[in-house]
Amino acid sequence: MKGMKVIVIGVFTCALAAMLIRNYFSLEKIHVFLGLVGLATVLYLVNAVLKHYFIRRRTLDFVSSKEVVPGTQKGELTAGLGIVPYWVSVIGLLAIAALATAVLFWVRASPK
Repeated sequence: MKGMKVIVIGVFTCALAAMLIRNYFSLEKIHVFLGLVGLATVLYLVNAVLKHYFIRRRTLDFVSSKEVVPGTQKGELTAGLGIVPYWVSVIGLLAIAALATAVLFWVRASPK
């Protein structure tokens, strides 16, 4: 439920920022759309790099493909242990929000 709140607040924030930037700089909708997609891409890449960093740093010897029990690898046991900080997950959720805003902005700003 926390994740959905972050996405909804992120969509509203991105939409408000996109409208303000579009009006202030007199940009076309394609420029705002590309800016939001670029923001989503950057946030996604930052999220992926940070997740990889924290997993490697905090579970250096624990993450491996060795099977602990039949069908379960040793690295799968790290899920849900709080190895990756919540703020890193928020960055990933904001990437989803920025992409959703880009799509909504494109649909909403389309001429009829």
